[in-house]
Amino acid sequence: MKRSKRLQVVLDLAERKRKQADQWLSQSQSKVQQGEATLEQLRSYHSDYANNFYQVGASGISPGQIQTHQAFMQKLRSAVQQQENALQMDRAQLEKVKEYWQDAYQHFKAVEMLVDKIKRQESQLAEKQLQKELDERSQLIRPPFI
Repeated sequence: MKRSKRLQVVLDLAERKRKQADQWLSQSQSKVQQGEATLEQLRSYHSDYANNFYQVGASGISPGQIQTHQAFMQKLRSAVQQQENALQMDRAQLEKVKEYWQDAYQHFKAVEMLVDKIKRQESQLAEKQLQKELDERSQLIRPPFI
């Protein structure tokens, strides 16, 4: 079996690993984007709720409404903080996935280049062998007038 055929198996495995890394990278990027969008929504909602409360509060509010508002604002701040923490972890995970993707891609490219090089060498060797056989045959066949 030719070396290039044996190495084709290694190339196929490297390609599968690279494709899997592509999927992981895409998923991780999507997760970060979704986390950023969620964080932005939470911050916007927090800001809108606070502004609306202050506008309504200008006309007077009861102590019970203030307590309810403060409790709800605390829950929103907590939700924002939790989302920030989750987003930070997702970004760290994305960096790790990027590194893995780069390694998988570089490995795939290296194996691909090696397989291409070996195929060229095998092709050159086959051409030389064919030329040698043609030369040998041409020497065996002598024209009748010699």
